[in-house]
Amino acid sequence: MIRIVLIGLWICGVALGSLYFAVWQNSATAAVSSQSKDVLDFGKTDSFSVPIILDGAVEGYIVVQLGYTLDSRVKAMVTVPVAPFINDEIFRQFYGHFSDVKDVQKVEFASVKQSVIDGVNAKFPEPLVRDLLVEQFNYITAKEIRDQNTKGLSRQAPAAP
Repeated sequence: MIRIVLIGLWICGVALGSLYFAVWQNSATAAVSSQSKDVLDFGKTDSFSVPIILDGAVEGYIVVQLGYTLDSRVKAMVTVPVAPFINDEIFRQFYGHFSDVKDVQKVEFASVKQSVIDGVNAKFPEPLVRDLLVEQFNYITAKEIRDQNTKGLSRQAPAAP
């Protein structure tokens, strides 16, 4: 009889010990994974254009639309929208910084991207923008725009009275 009671106590002890170990291991893993996992939010800017002006004349436009990832923890502390800050920084990068239109067509977006991220993050107490993703990044010359706007007008001759 004593032998059966001791076996029962042994089984209960092993079961409780394994249950305690499983709960302890699961809570330690959950704490580590919640600390190491970065939660990111995604957003995108509206499409906008930056004029390229040389010698007082508009030579073309850079048309930009970007996606961005934000640190959710920092975003929760920020009450203003982030897209206008990104638009402003892109505008600052391109407006008035080119002396030759050919330079615009050779832009290395990786360097622009990093300087935009650094410029935006400098305006907040903690780094907010994690990454920029290009949705649209085009250069359109003023001549192309004029040609597009006057398309069809050269074919139509005024009617004679």
